[in-house]
Amino acid sequence: MFFWYSALILMADALQVMDMRLRQLAAGNGTSDEMFLMVTEKLEAAAEARTIFIRGGDCSHVLDHYRKVVAANIERLPAR
Repeated sequence: MFFWYSALILMADALQVMDMRLRQLAAGNGTSDEMFLMVTEKLEAAAEARTIFIRGGDCSHVLDHYRKVVAANIERLPAR
């Protein structure tokens, strides 16, 4: 798959997750557990990206990793 296409899909999915989280916060449904999870997920994803680069991976591998993380959020968030 083209790098730019993966990047565009990741951006669209990330915007969807941000919209879901902002709507939860605006409705008063955002919990401190969700906020903690949001921060820890970002730190863990960044650490995994670093590991991918250290092991010789390239940007497309990192994008694939981030797309999996964001896709998991898309599936999890509407359930709340």
